[in-house]
Amino acid sequence: MSSQHRYLGYGGLIPFVLLALASLFNIDHATPFLLSYAALIFSFLGGILWGHSLLRALPAHVSLVSVSCMLWAWVWLLMPAYNWLWLAALSFVALWLYEWLLLRPYIKPDFLKMRGQLSMIAALSLLVAGF
Repeated sequence: MSSQHRYLGYGGLIPFVLLALASLFNIDHATPFLLSYAALIFSFLGGILWGHSLLRALPAHVSLVSVSCMLWAWVWLLMPAYNWLWLAALSFVALWLYEWLLLRPYIKPDFLKMRGQLSMIAALSLLVAGF
């Protein structure tokens, strides 16, 4: 994995952290912006799985999970009255665990390590904003 991918991956955490902090200070719209960004990134992670399934012979469930990520994130946006932050946080952790437990033989270890770090910081940001 290139350093460019690392920089872009960790740079993608900036909105998570800043919006979580903004929500702590009750800045207008910080929480819905955070959830919208989380939905966008969770859909992106599903797209990464989709890409992996196109490049390698992976189990059929990978394609189903990839599309499910996008649909699940869409649900977060359809019902804004519900506080989705904690479920979104759990979703990031669950997706990483899915990749770690079931797809480790197919995905590069350095990518999985970075994905774990990124997912945990995203999940913590969502939890901070949710409580």
